[in-house]
Amino acid sequence: MGIHEDLVSCFSNYDPDVFREIHHDEFMMVRETELSTRDEHCVIIDELASKPEWDWHKKAELVHENHFSIEWRWRDGDEIVTNINLKKDGKLWRSVISRIPIAETPSPSIYG
Repeated sequence: MGIHEDLVSCFSNYDPDVFREIHHDEFMMVRETELSTRDEHCVIIDELASKPEWDWHKKAELVHENHFSIEWRWRDGDEIVTNINLKKDGKLWRSVISRIPIAETPSPSIYG
């Protein structure tokens, strides 16, 4: 099973310990101008996952996954979110998130 399937399973019946285990001890996330460690990222996701409307695992499209990396994309309101991760030791190691207004994408009509 790949990391995508592990995360979908984890979020279907959220387990914070499983979520933490999917991330490498050295995990870091870059979100716009913010940098988060694994511990900080887990606190953020633990809070989000407790909300009934949290549905990342239902709307994220797996663009690509291999031994070295994984890419997801989804719509969040009027933005397209892209999340690209590098893997280390079979776990998520580095993550970068980009948010772009749909109107600024090459084919905005496909997201309507």
